[in-house]
Amino acid sequence: MANSAYEYVKSEFEFDRRLPPSNWIVVRIDGCHFHRFSKSHAFEKPNDKNALRLMNACATAMLEKFPDIVFAYGVSDEYSFVFREETEFYHRRESKILSLCVSYFTSVYVMKWKNFFPNKELKEPPYFDARAVCYPNLKTIRDYLAWRQVDCHINNQYNTCFWMLVKSGKSEQEAQLVLKGTFAKDKNELLAQQFQINYDDEPAMFRKGSSVYREKVLLQVMVDDDGNPIKRPRLKVIEAHVDIIGPEFWENHQHILREGKFKFMHEFVKKFGIGRMLPPGNCIVVRINACQFDQFSTIHSFDKPNDETALRLMNSTASLMMEQYPDIVFGYGFSNEYSFVFHEKTELYQRQESLILSSCSSYFTSLYMTKWKKFLPLKELVQTPRFEAEALCYPKLKIVCEYLSWRQAECHASNQYNTCFCMLVKSGKSEKEAHEILKGTLSKDKNELLFQQFQMNYNNEPAIFRKGSCIYRQKVEKSAESEGGDKGTTRERWDVKVDHVDMGPGFWQKHPWIMTDRNQ
Repeated sequence: MANSAYEYVKSEFEFDRRLPPSNWIVVRIDGCHFHRFSKSHAFEKPNDKNALRLMNACATAMLEKFPDIVFAYGVSDEYSFVFREETEFYHRRESKILSLCVSYFTSVYVMKWKNFFPNKELKEPPYFDARAVCYPNLKTIRDYLAWRQVDCHINNQYNTCFWMLVKSGKSEQEAQLVLKGTFAKDKNELLAQQFQINYDDEPAMFRKGSSVYREKVLLQVMVDDDGNPIKRPRLKVIEAHVDIIGPEFWENHQHILREGKFKFMHEFVKKFGIGRMLPPGNCIVVRINACQFDQFSTIHSFDKPNDETALRLMNSTASLMMEQYPDIVFGYGFSNEYSFVFHEKTELYQRQESLILSSCSSYFTSLYMTKWKKFLPLKELVQTPRFEAEALCYPKLKIVCEYLSWRQAECHASNQYNTCFCMLVKSGKSEKEAHEILKGTLSKDKNELLFQQFQMNYNNEPAIFRKGSCIYRQKVEKSAESEGGDKGTTRERWDVKVDHVDMGPGFWQKHPWIMTDRNQ
């Protein structure tokens, strides 16, 4: 970390919001604007089997990736993930759990799209929001899952009737009037009498939703000397479409929801004063970081210490974030992180922290993946990128500016170190030797090392590497021609601009509109 005067913004304003121990954590992921998304991709109504299978594949990948998830239940564009009671995943930090889960889910959704829709182009980036809910005991967690399955049945039965009526020639308004006030029995009779459909014969995936969990199965682990397979019991992630409301499923699968064994049986839940709503009158900063990016960049052969194309991909993603979220007034990024500043009066998601974090993380992930081919056409995306996010609140614009200065100081310190390190390694030093050479050096020492050993002037390195990237809206005036071809009135619009500059006082004096609400 850069040792700078701005670091107080971390120690005084960044807090761990931890979910209470001894509780089952459920992360419920929901598609954002999926009605529009399903329409633009021509999903079948009332159920698109391939779309549901894609959601199930994402849920399976989640259980394979995160061992602490013990059960998942999904219907339509929603999935609930149950973490084991004693999980210490990310030390139970809510922002980390939410953003990482929704980002990975989104990443897998985009990555696997072609597997399920080989003849459909992804026309817009899908994204999801998420929330975390804590349940104190087995009864409430089972009741929660039963509630979601009851909801699945009610919604699917209604939608099956509705779309059969529409397909038979009724308008959507007429179909709604026909179904108004009907009970389950009435809907079953309507389907049987008018359309010769027995609702109970509809696919179980539509009626009961999808349950994903680990089951013991016999898997071949080796062969003996005679070539006969040797099988051993192993846990395997499976998908089922079964009743989870009654007791039978849970009696037959007692290993799924096992109560945790805690070191301190009488431990009291710590009260962190977690506010679900971010405080009004504060600027919200959402900082997004890529997870395990060293591994990701190595797998995809990014240039070291900086890959300009990869940075441009991050900047393009951030620019589109500002187009999607008008309340974002400024973005700053370097390497694998981006900070987005929302204006102080934002009412995005009624300032609910979980929804802001999860939707931002998911949409950023989706954009990053959908724009990959544009920037890296010769590189196949072989690993799903995923991003975590956290929300920070600052009561004064001065502190927001100092937060951004801290991130830029971090950018300079990290990039200068990495530039020296990579040059030393390329010159033949081992990584350990390079670290030893740089240990305890100051900025001036690193500049001298680069100049004397490699004839490099650090200040001549591209500004995008040294200063990071600022993204903000700039007013642009454009002349509009009249019908006769003459120049008419001048129209103004706000375009998103990417810049690589110092964010000192001079920058804010030249751009006073950035941190103010243009709608005031």
